[in-house]
Amino acid sequence: MILHQVANSRGNYNYNAFIYNNIFWQQHFHANYELIYVFENTTDISVNGETQTLQKGEIILLPPYTVHSLSVKNGKTWVGVFSEDFIISFAQKHRHKRFSKLKLPKNIQAVLEKNLFVEEIPEHFLLISYLYMVCNECIKNVLPTNNEQDNKFMFNVITYISENLNRDITLKEIAEKMNYEYHYFSSLFHRCFSINFKSFVNQIRFEKACSLLSDKSNTITFIAQSCGFGSIRNFNRAFKNLSGFTPTEYRKAK
Repeated sequence: MILHQVANSRGNYNYNAFIYNNIFWQQHFHANYELIYVFENTTDISVNGETQTLQKGEIILLPPYTVHSLSVKNGKTWVGVFSEDFIISFAQKHRHKRFSKLKLPKNIQAVLEKNLFVEEIPEHFLLISYLYMVCNECIKNVLPTNNEQDNKFMFNVITYISENLNRDITLKEIAEKMNYEYHYFSSLFHRCFSINFKSFVNQIRFEKACSLLSDKSNTITFIAQSCGFGSIRNFNRAFKNLSGFTPTEYRKAK
């Protein structure tokens, strides 16, 4: 199952950062950038199905909608997630590119360890400057264009689904909207996401519903309609299959 992290898919200068030890995040994606820096030992990361190990002192920048998982064992790793408005000029030019892991020059590493790779949020314009320091290094390490095309494909698919959740969506419809032959599109979708299309859409609906349920002014009917479940009955069934709770039980548990 691939999770859509709604909390990390918001704009308006959304930012969070944590230092982790002994943690595993299953496959997930979000609309914001993610930056990972290893302080101690190693961290394993899977990016679009490809697993690699980050060594001490290495970083990797993940662009929006990258499907990835993260495993930190007996180490210390900083993870920062931020919306693209912090680095808008970089994002506009390099949004669909992927970057390899890299080791920062020692002078830059020292500055960032002290000021960025911490759990406290730096002052706004200082934060922007530190993130651009990272971006400047990453553009020297762009991966081949076939990965860029896959990223662009995934970005466009997820964006379309997210913007049309309140109604029925089909694979054929998205293929036509993106000007793909249906069977080729279907094959490309399964290669990039490794999940059934209907299950993928329901997962995104589920994550959005979880976010909406946290606001108790939203009625169950409103949430069911907003997320495209069609009826309370369908909403209850799909939500329970994914979480083990009905929407009402989930809300009470929170």
